[in-house]
Amino acid sequence: MQRRSLSLITLLLIVSTLPLSASQFAAMSFDQVARESTFIVRGAVQNTWSAWDDAHEVIYTYATVRVSRYFGEATGPDTLVLREVGGTVDGYVMEAVGFPAIRNGEQVVLFLSQWENSTDYRIHAYNEGKYLVRERARDGAEILVQDPVKQGEPRIVAPRDRFHAAADAVGGEVGLTLDEFAGMVDDARAGGATIVRKRQ
Repeated sequence: MQRRSLSLITLLLIVSTLPLSASQFAAMSFDQVARESTFIVRGAVQNTWSAWDDAHEVIYTYATVRVSRYFGEATGPDTLVLREVGGTVDGYVMEAVGFPAIRNGEQVVLFLSQWENSTDYRIHAYNEGKYLVRERARDGAEILVQDPVKQGEPRIVAPRDRFHAAADAVGGEVGLTLDEFAGMVDDARAGGATIVRKRQ
């Protein structure tokens, strides 16, 4: 199998084609990410596939996201198409270091913005715009944790094992509940400081 990580030059070319607000690797505040996102959704990642762009220069991974909830004042379709740089086509692997990975079957909360001149969406602010949904062991509540696995990380163990190890590491006990998260989004979009609303 051929393997290739994006070179710095190729990565810079890709980043230069992204919208300015979405192409900054510098950390962004939760408030900024929430305000800049077109949609913030709770959903399930389904039907992932990868393909070359029209110029046969960049591989993108696509996924259908089945939306079960919109946060904030926005609403939208039940299904969205997600596209991120990186993927595998005919044994050729392209990775965009630091970009979020899309994995089939994930339960997620995503901050999304639209690709320029496209109906596809991308994860806004790289991995800052992606949360994994986990079930809290003590009461079964859904909680959110940021996805610790990004593209281009060392391949010490298989991706599936790393994904499950990351899920196990949080122990299903730490993270924001969906209601706490929804309150933070509402505060951010209203222009106030985000306040984590803890249930008593």
